[in-house]
Amino acid sequence: MNYMIKHQAAGQLHIKLPSRRLTAEEADVLYYGLLERPEVISVQVYRRTASATIRFLKGRSADILEYLDGMDLHSPEAIEALPGVSARATNEEFKEKAATKVLIRLGKRMLLPFPVRAVWTLANGAPYIRDGLKDLFQRNFSAEIVHASAILASLLTGDFNTASSIIFLTDMGEMLEEWTYKKSVDDLAQSLSLNVTQVWKEMEDGTFVKCSIHDVSDGDCIRVGMGSMIPVDGVVVRGEAMVNQAALTGESVLVEKRLESTAFAGTVLEEGELVIQVRAVSGKTRYDRIVQLIEESESMVSVTQSRAEKVVSRLIPYTFGTAALTALLTGNLTKAASVLMVDFSCAIEVAMPIAVLSTMREAGRNQITVKGGKYLEMVSEADTIVFDKTGTLTNATPVVEEVVALDGRDEDEMLALAACLEEHFPHSLANAVVKAAKDKGLEHEELHTSPNYIVAHGIVSSLNGERVVIGSSHFVLEDEGAYISEEDRQRVLSMPTQYSRLYMAIGNRMAAVIGISDPIRPESTQIIRELKEAGIEHIVMMTGDSERTAQAIAEQAGITEYYSEVLPEDKARYVQAEREKGRKVIMIGDGINDSPALSAADVGIAIKEGADIAREIADITLSGKELEKLVILRQLSKELIARMNRTAWVGIAFNGAILLGGIAGLLMPGTAALLHNTSTIGLCLNNMRDILPEAEDYEDQ
Repeated sequence: MNYMIKHQAAGQLHIKLPSRRLTAEEADVLYYGLLERPEVISVQVYRRTASATIRFLKGRSADILEYLDGMDLHSPEAIEALPGVSARATNEEFKEKAATKVLIRLGKRMLLPFPVRAVWTLANGAPYIRDGLKDLFQRNFSAEIVHASAILASLLTGDFNTASSIIFLTDMGEMLEEWTYKKSVDDLAQSLSLNVTQVWKEMEDGTFVKCSIHDVSDGDCIRVGMGSMIPVDGVVVRGEAMVNQAALTGESVLVEKRLESTAFAGTVLEEGELVIQVRAVSGKTRYDRIVQLIEESESMVSVTQSRAEKVVSRLIPYTFGTAALTALLTGNLTKAASVLMVDFSCAIEVAMPIAVLSTMREAGRNQITVKGGKYLEMVSEADTIVFDKTGTLTNATPVVEEVVALDGRDEDEMLALAACLEEHFPHSLANAVVKAAKDKGLEHEELHTSPNYIVAHGIVSSLNGERVVIGSSHFVLEDEGAYISEEDRQRVLSMPTQYSRLYMAIGNRMAAVIGISDPIRPESTQIIRELKEAGIEHIVMMTGDSERTAQAIAEQAGITEYYSEVLPEDKARYVQAEREKGRKVIMIGDGINDSPALSAADVGIAIKEGADIAREIADITLSGKELEKLVILRQLSKELIARMNRTAWVGIAFNGAILLGGIAGLLMPGTAALLHNTSTIGLCLNNMRDILPEAEDYEDQ
């Protein structure tokens, strides 16, 4: 792409394209292409001047320039990948709407005679009056009744200018409120879009090869295994599975998928395996469904917001009654109209949801994905956190330290086979095995049959007609009854005690044990201390690992209560028991075996580097590698509740002052309308601000 650098400063770049003006499509390709870059913080694209301003992380200007050099604004793939709802287009649309409304009002006041303006006002006011009367007859005391009454009172007194001002200001207020809401929803939906980079693609010879998602086209077939996210829309051509579609449809019951069933991007395969023929590679359909789900989801409404809405809904009849009493006592309909401009509900019904959406968006920028406002409120109230150990308290990137080949087998061959099995069901330990094989340059073919994952145990497959199993010692040695010679047993016992171990057997004989170093995250001790200081009274660690390993990690982290060698159902039962005691419980995990406990908790938090199913079931996902995201999440949730409470009280107090001013005759209806709408918009804009100080991490050089 050809462009000129107009200005470059620390962490910021302003570019100019050769075109005099960008098309909407070109602007969206530039905007979303840059926004998806991991080093980009924010993007502003200016269609009319064919330019853009980019803010990015420190030391990443070369990456930005390299990406811009290779960018093609007319690429069919880039155009196809555009979301169905464009934040940039939404902003442009509302700016034009606002400018048009202002110009029409100025032109009408300057060019049209009074009789024509009066008829115009009557025509524009009629829908408000109709809606207000409809709600009144239905005994629904809404804001529409208040607005309709104010307009009607002005018209009855012959004050057409005031009626026109009320209509204009109400229209502008509603439009700006809609703008801020849609922008917040769109920003949030963008942060929830898919982030799948690799898939298993079927080749012409029937084998499956791992490749980039960008190498997949419509008509290709991909394989999705248990616990993995379906990355594209498509149709099932082979296999049967049970799929969790809750993230898109809200269904809590698993949906069966079989031949010719439609599979949706972003859903998670919980049981079975599918081969899917791709029908839509782009994230457009996923994106549109996310937007719809956010707008319709009851989870967006927090308890605090619901409580505030009930309070203000009771105030609307009093506003109406005060206006009627003012008219009776003073005989002045203008004062009554001023009183009727007070609508206590706007600040609550508009500004508070925006506070929730903006906080969710800010959480997203801190690599925290929150699926609903109520979960933020629950985090603020939580007094108990239950940690899984592996991949959560311990390092997200454990390392293979030793491979002990048994039964006369070759060490590299065993590592390659283990990696071949584990790469189908990624979790932290599996990733370590795959990386170790890759670092040693061990290439492996898919010689085994399709692997099956057994929750909390391991993987089962077949190689050259022999059963292959890999997993815990309990699974391989006890459940499977794999034979191990006394000599090999002593070799295994001599491995360092701090290693986590993966056992592998072929043909019911022990073939290898892989020792994995799973060190505690360096920040764990400090984070545990900070969580206690933030009001988390009860911190617990649960793991399927041995007592020896669990004790060592718990002591290093500063956790006094821990449980070892637990099964998935044990974790879920513990969480449920704590909730029955009246505790507010957060569960944090990263594996398939953590899913039951994540579901049972008040708030389930998953680590993004873990299993797809854990992320899908969880209410919140931490994308960063540092546990400090937990402290940030707690701060955000606490400040959100404080902001929502302030919004409610400021809205009520300010509108109460307007009401008193109207009764006293100090405010005309137009002025009251202006103040009311200005206060609502001001609260909305305030609630769109970030809660936490912006990190200075985008300075270049």
